[in-house]
Amino acid sequence: MTEASKRGRVVREQYAEWLQGYNWDYFLTSTFRKPRREPYYALRAVWGELERSFVARAFLAVEPHQSGDLHIHGIVAGMPPGWRPEIPLPWDIWSGLFKRFGRAKVEACNTHEAVTAYCAKYVLKQQGRVADYYGIYGTKLAWQGGRTGASQSEQGNRASQAVPVPPEAESGSSFENKG
Repeated sequence: MTEASKRGRVVREQYAEWLQGYNWDYFLTSTFRKPRREPYYALRAVWGELERSFVARAFLAVEPHQSGDLHIHGIVAGMPPGWRPEIPLPWDIWSGLFKRFGRAKVEACNTHEAVTAYCAKYVLKQQGRVADYYGIYGTKLAWQGGRTGASQSEQGNRASQAVPVPPEAESGSSFENKG
């Protein structure tokens, strides 16, 4: 295993561990009707559609088909309980993704184990290429309020704190924090 492959595995493991510390509402997949090959723009387009559905934070990852065309996998969440607007039902998010891009799938994250399985499948996946493309989207408030095990009062108290950043993201160019 090359040094770059080892480093990539460590980064993916750190991301999986970090993401498992948050509550998530839905898993999603979006496949583009008109093929896309530029990961940055594919991620931005999907995030833009998710924002219209009041998704407050997301981790989105690009996966290429064998043809080189891209599709997006992600986990998304709305604001903490009691905040408005609330995240819509999965079929409403699906409808927006389907109308704009093509094939889509949105499913509820029913258990923490489901998020763990997602992270193992898509974040830890050995993809055999130099760079993995992903984006982290949302506001500081959305990220601070989404930690697992936090009460609403703790979530509110942490709203003014900085967004936690995975160790390698501080120097990586793929981290994107909008907010």
